[in-house]
Amino acid sequence: MKASAKRELKRMIRRAAPGIADRLSVALRAARGAAVRNAARFGNLMAHIQESQNAFDGRVRIDDEAVAALAARSSIIVAGAAPFDNVSVFVDELRKEKLDVAEIVVVDVTAEIPRLVAIRDHVASWRRRLPLTRFKVVTYSPQDIRYADALSLGWHAAGQENVWVVGRYDVPLDGCFTYLLKTQLEQKGNAVIVSGAVAPDASLRSVTVDPQPVCEQEPAILELEESAALLARAITESKLKVVKLPPGEPVVSFSEGIFGGRRALLADDAGELFDRRLLSNLAVTALSRRLSAKGVPIVRSGCAYSRSTLANITDGGPPWEATYDLRRIAASSGAARSGENEVIEIVCPFHRGDMILAVQVAASVAESGKRVRLHVAEPLVSWAREFGAGIQVESVPVPVAAAEDTYPVLLDAFQYVSLRADAVPRIARCHPSRSLSETGRNLVEYMLEEAGLPLETRLPNLQPISTDAQQQLAQEIVAGIGEDIVFVHPLGGWSLKSIPPHIMAGLAEEVHRAGFKLIQIGGAGDRRVPHTDGAILENFMPSQWKEILALGRALICVDSWTSHFAAILDIPQICMYGSTHPDHVNSKRWFRSQQSPCLNLGPIVNCSPCNSLTCVAYPERDYCTGYIVDELALQDFFSMLPAVNAS
Repeated sequence: MKASAKRELKRMIRRAAPGIADRLSVALRAARGAAVRNAARFGNLMAHIQESQNAFDGRVRIDDEAVAALAARSSIIVAGAAPFDNVSVFVDELRKEKLDVAEIVVVDVTAEIPRLVAIRDHVASWRRRLPLTRFKVVTYSPQDIRYADALSLGWHAAGQENVWVVGRYDVPLDGCFTYLLKTQLEQKGNAVIVSGAVAPDASLRSVTVDPQPVCEQEPAILELEESAALLARAITESKLKVVKLPPGEPVVSFSEGIFGGRRALLADDAGELFDRRLLSNLAVTALSRRLSAKGVPIVRSGCAYSRSTLANITDGGPPWEATYDLRRIAASSGAARSGENEVIEIVCPFHRGDMILAVQVAASVAESGKRVRLHVAEPLVSWAREFGAGIQVESVPVPVAAAEDTYPVLLDAFQYVSLRADAVPRIARCHPSRSLSETGRNLVEYMLEEAGLPLETRLPNLQPISTDAQQQLAQEIVAGIGEDIVFVHPLGGWSLKSIPPHIMAGLAEEVHRAGFKLIQIGGAGDRRVPHTDGAILENFMPSQWKEILALGRALICVDSWTSHFAAILDIPQICMYGSTHPDHVNSKRWFRSQQSPCLNLGPIVNCSPCNSLTCVAYPERDYCTGYIVDELALQDFFSMLPAVNAS
């Protein structure tokens, strides 16, 4: 039956896409061939490692009791995510080497709600395999996964005098930990020990990092290929053919491998392991350069090896992250490290809603006594500057991107700021790489986190500064419509964030039942939607919209800039959600002023939040089914507003 089904499947594939079956067969044969070759390479490599370990034991006499005693005074730090394969591998390796380390600190970077569920059964299994080792699990909560952040959490949780860092990408090969400890004993504990590095294809890998090419780069927005070429000049990778393994040797710096030693040797003057402002695993390079500058010996073992699961040299997703780190590494100094006179670069080029939230965060940074610069797209500089408060606003030469172009234009903006000649070590992004849905966080929380502010910080309701002329124009516009107005901003950045026509009909009915007119607001390019009693569609500045909205009873909005603007103005608002969720993007509760009510409606479908540009459940529909007209909730909300015609 199985053979017959396979034959039928092959016939179907050939009919649907002629030639694809042959191409798949070639690809599968190539993959099987690569697997066989890698297995052979690893077998050859392991034989050489065994020879090297035997040679070490013949040269240096270190008894097993001394190794066991050192292990009993050691902590191992590893960061992992479900299914924690790398953690399981090194637990098995420790068991095979019969080493009982004092503790293993696992930094759990799994994106899940509630936290620490995925790891629970894994920890129970690890404890059964290493019953004499204490396991600590530290939750990693930041929105973006950063090597230095994650490992630094483990560093502070580790309690032993000797600390070994496995990292996120290192897998120990046979005998790795035993011979790291033996090398530490050989060096009498006066050196930091690092394992030899093996690439995923079983070749030895030697990495040299020279930040100079990046530092010499003129500030510019680079294309992806240009960025890759720039990094290639700064990061040199040499794959060494295994004939005879290199002996243990002193090195000036290292960029990968399992490393460790006495905690006192590894710590900087502030007691930290890594510079947490760095974004990628180049933090290891920065650490090694700091150790060398302090005169701490670094010894690469010739008989302890770890394999990297990372094909690339850095874990920076887009090239700008590694570029940024290389600049920081080259320019690092004691004053910059301590945060003295630190400038925080907040990069939030668009969209308008995110940008005006970033203004509020920037104002909070300034209130805390730190210097801040806000970088926004050229077309939005005037918008940001309208809020005043002395915030320095810088222009980024990128457009206000359409929804489908957001990510590549964001990368351009981040890269531009990181390459500025006057760029400083603290960059704060306002658009997370991990979805807010994954971690259950709010966008405001992410911005505060990036800016280095406490998550309990409340935003200052910094409003745009308007003029008497703008007040007069607002009164003239609204006078032509009448009194008792409820404004509605029904159009989001794309169709799934816009209020569907049938929802608008029910919404208008409730507004009219409460005795109000429903007036649409939006930009000059917006279309007039049905069921409204009028429209104000102009490309006004925030200061003008402030005066117009002040003359209404309330504002109904979708997940757009107006929902955040209403929270800043602290006016009554109804926020409607479909493909996005108020837990992630509603900002009202983060502001200090809370005099006016805010009603959140929706979403009511299980597939929300999808954060998609098109409906994943009903592809034929150009609207989200998650919106709702909750008559009772709307009636309660309208009843809280001043009476109709009340002054």
